Amino acid sequence: MEKTIIAQLSIQVTKTEDFLKLAEIMVNKSIAENGCLTYKLLKEVDKENDFFIYEKYKNEKVVENHISSEHFKSFINSVMPLLTKEPTIENFFFKK
Repeated sequence: MEKTIIAQLSIQVTKTEDFLKLAEIMVNKSIAENGCLTYKLLKEVDKENDFFIYEKYKNEKVVENHISSEHFKSFINSVMPLLTKEPTIENFFFKK
């Protein structure tokens, strides 16, 4: 069963460039993971420092591998101090 995750991140105004550098690395490493179908960084149109990460995986096991990867852990540790609030994370399952 495919799994889609949408994470909303609000970044401090002065930390946007730092976030974008970290996000570029995260996107590139994540999309290269076996079983990752889509991994995109999106910017909110009307809000200067709000971003979404849209992720789609082959199944739950792939998500577990992603969350346990070193690049995921590094990204989370580096990005959390840049946020203005806790991220909002939504999970969706798609059964074919």
